[in-house]
Amino acid sequence: MKTFFRIINDKLHGIQVDNIGFSIDEPQYLPDEYLDKGKFLVMRTCHGLGDWVLLSAIPRLLKTKYPDCKVYIPSQKLLKKIFGTMLNNWGYGTFDASQVPEIVFSNNPHVDDFVDEYNDEVFHDHYKIYDENNDKISLVKQMLTFYQFENIDENETQPDFYESDEEKKFIDRFLIKYNLNKFNYISVSSTFEKTANTSVLTDKVKEYNTGTWLYYGEVPIQDSVFNFLDNVLEIKDLELSIRQQQSLKIRSDVNFGNETGMNLWTPSYSKTYVLGNTHYGPLHGGNNEGKVRKRPFKSGNFVNGVNYL
Repeated sequence: MKTFFRIINDKLHGIQVDNIGFSIDEPQYLPDEYLDKGKFLVMRTCHGLGDWVLLSAIPRLLKTKYPDCKVYIPSQKLLKKIFGTMLNNWGYGTFDASQVPEIVFSNNPHVDDFVDEYNDEVFHDHYKIYDENNDKISLVKQMLTFYQFENIDENETQPDFYESDEEKKFIDRFLIKYNLNKFNYISVSSTFEKTANTSVLTDKVKEYNTGTWLYYGEVPIQDSVFNFLDNVLEIKDLELSIRQQQSLKIRSDVNFGNETGMNLWTPSYSKTYVLGNTHYGPLHGGNNEGKVRKRPFKSGNFVNGVNYL
């Protein structure tokens, strides 16, 4: 059994169900009365960076279909009010998960506001229409199908990123400082080497082994499986913010990495190769750690345009 959440008047309620969402064979849709209000709160019930990155196209798509609607994102205050200590399941004691939506949606021109309260029912990521026979449908498409969208182009569901003027100026200065023009980017997280065969990714990197490389990893480049590369700038030591790193990644010719939110955020902007997690890892596996992921896209984390390895 799984827990299906309802959020009503900023309070969380859970019930046990067999499946999260509604089958395409027995679909249910957002009631017209909510569409008529023209007010949407984009919400996830999981709070890692990648969880929210997957939803980043929703404000743009809502505004396209319903130009006069209002699109809101939960503030830190509202997330803490609704989810409380549950947020610690994603922070792992190293970051405040309530900050993630503001990191992802900052400067988004399709977002009207970050709100501290909503006081209505929230139709979040559990309200989706899935196809049991096709896992490669993005969560955005599943959710917006529930929102009565039709004929959604998967290319339009790729994650969005919007820079501020100050962020653009910072990156311009950064590129000049390090004499960066054309470059490729490698970003690997703490789960790298624990959830898949890394040679699949290193072999792909070798196909592009020319020019300048930017590298973000938990170990120095010389101690990593990418130690065959030359002309490398190591990013972790520079202590850039997530958004500053993303600003670099969208300017990269090609992005490489394992399956993380940062690496799913780039296919709209540059060619992206992602090493999928074939096994559950220590951070996201729980009791399943080490077990094979038989249907890695079943939860809706498929991103169109990513070259999965």
